[in-house]
Amino acid sequence: MKKLILPLALVAFSLLPGAQRAEAFARATPDGSFLSATLPGPAKDKSGTRDTVVGDITHNTLSTADGDAEFSITATQLPGFVTTVTTDNMIYRKARNELLGNYSARRTAWRKCSHAGHECRKLRYRTGDGRRGMARFYLDGDTLVVANAVYRGDKDGARDFLASVR
Repeated sequence: MKKLILPLALVAFSLLPGAQRAEAFARATPDGSFLSATLPGPAKDKSGTRDTVVGDITHNTLSTADGDAEFSITATQLPGFVTTVTTDNMIYRKARNELLGNYSARRTAWRKCSHAGHECRKLRYRTGDGRRGMARFYLDGDTLVVANAVYRGDKDGARDFLASVR
């Protein structure tokens, strides 16, 4: 009888809503990233390389959806030439404009920030389909990391996701 109590207790505990939710959250670090984030659910992995005049740009993204919200963290390896001949602000603006273009979005706020021991840029935006978004951009050497959250309803999930970046 005693041998059954522990397994039954573990099964009962795993059926509690809070226990299931806690197991659904996991730290995610895309290949090449110096930061990770907590994603609410299993992550989809997407990678690619874009051949440019100044060299290959490789990106690795981990993303997930939770209700009407989408969360992603992307690490992009930039050619050394780019980071040598351009300023950090130019790289941040280029990445910001690309993200806004991907969502047919317009910027509502853009400012410098500091988070997780790194300088960063914080973006808020509205998408073409009426959603809102928040993103943080971090640059360290030749690596750009973008944590992005897009949502229709409550922004608390987006805030929590961005706060989880470490």
